[in-house]
Amino acid sequence: MNTATNDNKTAKDNKKQTMSPPFNSLLFADDLIWSGQILSFVGVGQYAFVGAVNKKMHQLYKDYCKIELRNNPKKVKDYNIYYNPDSRSAEITDTLYSETFCIVPRAEIWRNDTSSNKTPDRDQVCNAIARIGNITGMQWARQQGFPWNEQTCRLAASNGHLEMLQWLYENGCSWNVQTCALAAQNGHLDVLKWARENGCPWNETTCNCAAYGGHLELLKWARENGCPWNETTCSCAAYGGHLELLKWTGANGCPWDEETCEGAAQKGHLEILIWLRQNGCPWDHSTCSYAAQGGHLDTLKWAHANGCPWSEDTCSRAAEVGHLEILIWLRQNGCPWDHSTCSDAAQGGHLDTLKWARANGGPWNERTCTKAAENDHLETLQWALANGCPWDEETFRAARVYGFDNTEAIQWLRNNGYPGVW
Repeated sequence: MNTATNDNKTAKDNKKQTMSPPFNSLLFADDLIWSGQILSFVGVGQYAFVGAVNKKMHQLYKDYCKIELRNNPKKVKDYNIYYNPDSRSAEITDTLYSETFCIVPRAEIWRNDTSSNKTPDRDQVCNAIARIGNITGMQWARQQGFPWNEQTCRLAASNGHLEMLQWLYENGCSWNVQTCALAAQNGHLDVLKWARENGCPWNETTCNCAAYGGHLELLKWARENGCPWNETTCSCAAYGGHLELLKWTGANGCPWDEETCEGAAQKGHLEILIWLRQNGCPWDHSTCSYAAQGGHLDTLKWAHANGCPWSEDTCSRAAEVGHLEILIWLRQNGCPWDHSTCSDAAQGGHLDTLKWARANGGPWNERTCTKAAENDHLETLQWALANGCPWDEETFRAARVYGFDNTEAIQWLRNNGYPGVW
């Protein structure tokens, strides 16, 4: 449109017309953009993108930079790595996409960038737009040839964007059972109802996700409308810490198994675990193992005092995440262990845990050095070798097979003449 020939246009409208169509339509179409959320996408250092739009955006940008630089320097660095025009990455992660509130301006650059080592994953552009529910942006992206898939519908449903999902469906975007499941997990009953009315498939995962999210009314609706469930429904409720929902599933015939107690123990939901046992839910050694891994000593103590079995896996799971206090308590109370306790401690780089285990008779074998080398825990590896941990050529050759040949640990082994590290 030639704004110079339009006498009715205001100065503000003239200014808007100087922008590219996609940026114009998104920037002024949604108050969220004006609130500064666009800034979490463009990142610190992108003054050319937003700073010169107008005084209001200029001030928003300055405020954003101050906050980011003060509170989260690492995040600022990450944004610059991924979004600076001179250092665009071929891989834009899903985590960073979750911060994307205005994808179209960058997508326009990506579309015109033919450099293979700077072009991001084109499949993620529509998915990022679906996540924020901007239909204008989606229309533009499709016009420019950016692809979509089942994940696009899933992200729209997951974030409760019913109008976006409707538009996707009407324009031929495919969906699958995950569309219903993610709508259920986040409590979007209106989205779930519409999806089902229009033939979107579902299965047990819908009930499982509703239970995990603690959405009892949604779960009731799903069951009333024929959605199946299984043992995982109860374990998801237990893992999510939703006792009232769990009581309802139990009263309405939902099956459960040992994984239900395991889920409660893993997250330290002792009240739920007690209720489950009082109502006949089975358990096995995994209850103690996951309580130990989660660092929930009170839950572990209660389970053991009430007859829950444990095994060598219980000690190794505590060691894997460095819960030394729990490991000490386990050993003081007779929990068995084996060489996996040391190897799992080494895998996580928990040298204090490894030292304690060895000082108290914990066995080890070649896997301790292997796990330390594979995960680049140089200090742990050096200590293990200096204290007589067994190893052989296969130990370090295995580490290289996993692709860790350039880590500090492997370089140290190579520089110190250990065979097998070629």
